[in-house]
Amino acid sequence: MDPAAASVERPAPDVPTAARWFERAAAPQFAIPLLTLLCLAAFFVNLGGYPLYTHGETREAVSVLDMFKGHSIRSFLLPMRAGIEIPSKPLMMHWLIAALSLISGGLSEWTIRLPSAILGALGVLCCYLYVRRLFSASAGLLAALILATNFQYLQAAGGARVDMTLTFFMEIAFFEFLLMAEGLTSRRMLLYLALAFAVLSKGPVGVVLPGAVAALFIATQRRWNLAGRLDLVKGALVVAVLAGGWYLAALSIGGRAFFDKQILAENVFTFLHHHGMDPGHGHPFYYVELALLAGFLPWTLLLAPAAFRLAQRQTLSNPRVLYLMIWFAVVLVFYNFAAAKRGVYLLALYPALAAALGIYLAAEMAAPSASRVTRVMSAAMGIFFATAGVGGLIAAGVIKLWPALARLPLAAFDIKAPRFVPELSAAIGGHGLLAIAIGAIAAAAGLVLMRTAASVPKLVSATAAGVACISMVANLYVQPAIANTIGLKDYALEAAHIIGDGKAAYVFGLNYDIAFYSGLTIPVLAITPTQWPQYLILGEDTYQALGAHQMRDYSPVLTSGPTDLDGTGEMVLVRRKSG
Repeated sequence: MDPAAASVERPAPDVPTAARWFERAAAPQFAIPLLTLLCLAAFFVNLGGYPLYTHGETREAVSVLDMFKGHSIRSFLLPMRAGIEIPSKPLMMHWLIAALSLISGGLSEWTIRLPSAILGALGVLCCYLYVRRLFSASAGLLAALILATNFQYLQAAGGARVDMTLTFFMEIAFFEFLLMAEGLTSRRMLLYLALAFAVLSKGPVGVVLPGAVAALFIATQRRWNLAGRLDLVKGALVVAVLAGGWYLAALSIGGRAFFDKQILAENVFTFLHHHGMDPGHGHPFYYVELALLAGFLPWTLLLAPAAFRLAQRQTLSNPRVLYLMIWFAVVLVFYNFAAAKRGVYLLALYPALAAALGIYLAAEMAAPSASRVTRVMSAAMGIFFATAGVGGLIAAGVIKLWPALARLPLAAFDIKAPRFVPELSAAIGGHGLLAIAIGAIAAAAGLVLMRTAASVPKLVSATAAGVACISMVANLYVQPAIANTIGLKDYALEAAHIIGDGKAAYVFGLNYDIAFYSGLTIPVLAITPTQWPQYLILGEDTYQALGAHQMRDYSPVLTSGPTDLDGTGEMVLVRRKSG
């Protein structure tokens, strides 16, 4: 390897004094505990302290609930969502939830979100270990801090969605191939186990993307002999038995409905536009780039200078750096062409992007003095976190002491649900001292960046601490207030009590929140009004739209609070009138 390429892998021997402490902290005995503490603060705090309230979380939770209700191999291999729907994704995350629920004594909000948090933390640690092995310890720690504290990764690590499960196993597969290509490991089966588990997390994309990256890397590097060293036959057999075995078992249970849902709708038609079928999440071609810029904040501000540095020919002559660029580009282009687009789909490229920034910052750290980019970003982040810390403490005081005053700025953002401010106040009251501590830490991180000499270690460490504080605020105060304001847990429990052994049905669509918390298997209406059951569950707007004629035989018995922060979207339980 030429000297220019090697310089990307490790800092120069003469490291500035300001960076020496970071090099010591980058050793595994310090870095692993530090990263673990960061992940615990950012991902795990209050993980089960508020109800499920998003459509996506309860949609996955009802599949796990059916596993517990079914008590059979069939329900384990192919549970039905809310007892009536084929699930839209493979079941790796759901099996992990079920296992953790059995270990902890029951299914709960905590166990439902726990796999994402655990795998998010393991993904951060793996990023550190792999980048350390491939480049340097400092680059590894920088990359791991960046991966743990971007907004998209934080959101995925705290929610019960399959994307973090897929991302973790794909990260292992991507890095394992590079280790194998560079002759740094004799392992083979870990790659193929990761691929199989990635497929079991979200489908064929779990093997398509790593396979495409590997093929392109082999072609650009002309390492044709590498294919012969991969044990492809054994690996393909492992993936076929584990992932293909589940697909065959599920297909034998679910038949054509499973094939249409999981093979066609969720894989073929979400990528290729199919006339007359909406895959959901349709956006313009350039949407994923905008989603990436927003999701990777606050580290997005470093992407332009890092891209300029890493795009230089002497840097790209390092095959390891080139592999990261191919990894990033293949995933980004793939989702550009997909008919369905969401920012969270890009999580598979976040470890590559974090690693690339870690390499860039490690090289910056070895420079005699801080670059202009480091100084400018340190000042910007310092102002932001100091303002956020002090402003957050003032806002908490206003919400607690003068709640009516707090409603005014919220109304400007169309947040008008009456219960939201009282719920925020209750959350602040429940963790008052912690709120003061979090605000003080964020402000202190900002002051450190503003008032002391700029350096890469200081910038990354203080920014990571500040983002972790923002995550804790979201998990301790904001999300519980939202969940208790617009969630349907209390309504579902009361509705289940009222319905009892009676017959009920949803009108115009299944509600996963009600299905999970009520525990009832309730069908969606597909019959004429004269055959409607004793109870109906429907939205307030639907109830009003049906009007007095179609609802003449029913009267409301229970109405929920708003399901949107603008104060709208109530659900109604109606009962057939006697006689």
